[in-house]
Amino acid sequence: MRFLNIALILVAGLLGALIGVVAASRPVPTVDISDQQFAERVRETLVSEPEILREAFYALEQQQRDTEMSALRDAVARNYHLVEAAPAAFIAGNPDGDVTIVEFFDYECGYCRRAQEPFRELIESDGNIRVIYYELPILGETSYRAAVAAIAAERQGLYHEFHDLAVATSERLTDEVITAIAVEIGADAEQLFADMSDPEIIQRINGNLQLGAALMVDSTPTYLIAGEPALGFNAEVIQELVAAARER
Repeated sequence: MRFLNIALILVAGLLGALIGVVAASRPVPTVDISDQQFAERVRETLVSEPEILREAFYALEQQQRDTEMSALRDAVARNYHLVEAAPAAFIAGNPDGDVTIVEFFDYECGYCRRAQEPFRELIESDGNIRVIYYELPILGETSYRAAVAAIAAERQGLYHEFHDLAVATSERLTDEVITAIAVEIGADAEQLFADMSDPEIIQRINGNLQLGAALMVDSTPTYLIAGEPALGFNAEVIQELVAAARER
């Protein structure tokens, strides 16, 4: 019974939120009924029209996404000048491209891994896009170690080689896997791990995290296309934002 009451309270809240979202198009008349009557009507309504609950969840999720995107756009607009000034910036694509795409990613992020190849294909097919990579290790210690290793690989001129293999792997990037990647790209693994302890490299990673916080980037992959944010990889959305940037 206690569980049912809690469920009814949650459903009532969802229905109330849905009413607030769609009130303009679906006005709901005010009716004076008791809590018990209301609970019974909620039960009856959900049994006969279960799609209402799905609609309520969707409306709330969409409202939350819109709020988060608005906050993200505002933060990026205020602080975009910090992006290219940050030291841990690695360039790909066309260094002289007319549009810059910034990608914040995490090596342990499954979405980042799946997006890497189609994103690369999009950049190569365009031919005039500059890409800046920022490691944003937000998924734990393994993510953090992998990001440090990538920047350490730069000391041997092998950042992009390390990045490509680290993103392509389906394994967790433990020290053993990092070692295997280092061997495969021809890096000195012993030197790589020594460099991973360098305070300067740690500071650069922490700087990325501070940059992400200033921009309110808290999920990966996040793309900034000429300063306009896009959450997750969607080739059509990115192409539209690139075209819009060129028109400007």
